[in-house]
Amino acid sequence: MPKHIEYQPNPDEAPSGEGFDLTPGRPVIAKIARLDSGFAVEPHAHPRAQLAMCYDGVMRMQAGKDVWIVPHKHAIWIPGGVEHQLTTQTPLLGHHLYVAPKFATRPNLPQNCTVVRTTPLLRGVVTRMTEGGLTTAETRRLAWVALDEIGRLKPAAMHLPGGRDPRLAAAMGIFLRHPQERRGLAEIAHEVGTSERTLARLFVTETGKSFRDWRARRRILFALERLEQGESSTDLAAHLGYSSPSAFIAAFKRDLGAPPSAFR
Repeated sequence: MPKHIEYQPNPDEAPSGEGFDLTPGRPVIAKIARLDSGFAVEPHAHPRAQLAMCYDGVMRMQAGKDVWIVPHKHAIWIPGGVEHQLTTQTPLLGHHLYVAPKFATRPNLPQNCTVVRTTPLLRGVVTRMTEGGLTTAETRRLAWVALDEIGRLKPAAMHLPGGRDPRLAAAMGIFLRHPQERRGLAEIAHEVGTSERTLARLFVTETGKSFRDWRARRRILFALERLEQGESSTDLAAHLGYSSPSAFIAAFKRDLGAPPSAFR
């Protein structure tokens, strides 16, 4: 079972944690944490924007109805005030940067939840900031470097869009719980109490993807998680209903721009 923690265990207490620290003179706060598989943080939001970097594992982040999968050497940017929930599918090393509201709106920084590729420089900055022994001036100089580097990070397509309509959310829930689900649109529509045509329209209007494309993306992101756990492309192809391992590899590369071996 996931090990849940809450940022605010007692509603009568003030929120705590780096994301809530609004001490003047701290544009960026760094943190490193090693998390076990099955770790989960309850949904929460904080004033500071957050860059959550993932190393040696896979992180799943949900913000609203949308889901992002964050693999090794990638990160997710979460704007301040956005409710989000982190869970881990594998053990991982997390590097985090919390950016004060005053600086999170800089033009070169993302303004929406975005998965990006990290850089050795940014990882080094976080490591140095958390080692201690720095003067206030040294810490602030590293903060400026971090802000500049965040603005240069390249986005990565790890996003699974969600939906607001209850019928669409119910259909998506089936695939989120069972990524190997092979039933077609008509059967899924019947289960959630709507017509095939209505459900097809909801997928396009609320996610920008057809049902078929959305389901294919869910399978690829599920595969990304399982690859990090050591599952082979052959086993994943059979588990997810691909005609052959080569068909799975081709679909994976077409979606994420690299073969499964690049993420294993």
